[in-house]
Amino acid sequence: MQNKINQFLKLQKIDIEIAEFEKSFENLPKEISVMEAKIDSENIKVNNLKEKIDKLEKEMKNYNNEIDSIDNKINEQEEKLFSINSTKEFEALQKETGDLKRLKLEIEDSQIKTMESTDNSKKALAEMEQFFLSEIEPLRTQIEELKSKLKEYTDKKDKLSVERDNKTKSLDQDFLIRYESLMVDNPPVIVPAIGETCSYCCLTIPPQTYIKVLQKTEVVSCPHCRKILIPEENPDE
Repeated sequence: MQNKINQFLKLQKIDIEIAEFEKSFENLPKEISVMEAKIDSENIKVNNLKEKIDKLEKEMKNYNNEIDSIDNKINEQEEKLFSINSTKEFEALQKETGDLKRLKLEIEDSQIKTMESTDNSKKALAEMEQFFLSEIEPLRTQIEELKSKLKEYTDKKDKLSVERDNKTKSLDQDFLIRYESLMVDNPPVIVPAIGETCSYCCLTIPPQTYIKVLQKTEVVSCPHCRKILIPEENPDE
């Protein structure tokens, strides 16, 4: 019986080490995901602002073209004024010229607003790109470091898992089922009895139970937490 317990103590060492690895890197995937989401979010902001600036600059170009076109029309109309003899035609042409000038003023007003919006957007983009460079770009390095650490942990855990699988093949399968059902709750499964007290739940065990633990002739469980008890003097054997 003691030999069986010793075999499972070795298995428990592996299981505890695996559990420690899992606890060490259980938050790493989430940390990486949060950082990647932040980078993506800032990238979207920068790209959206660049698209806005491109749109505003196209509007500016269209306004310039419209103004140039109106100026050409106004020049043509003003040249015609000198060759018209009819008062009615003169007044109509003069009105048309006035309408063109008013339209030009409206376009120029929109042009000024667009120019101001473009300048403000470019300033905002410069600030955003500086923030990205100083605060967001370093996250890429942190992500690579975390991914490297995660891979290191995963490789070690995988190696331990292989070692565990190999070890369980030669163990008592009935006892293994019992052991693994207890391991699901919370490791460790095999714990020392310190005096007549379970070292895991710290509750007193009956004297007759403690005697059985000392005799090492059968598997003894704590009546309170169900952990498997072994004598204090060889908890790590």
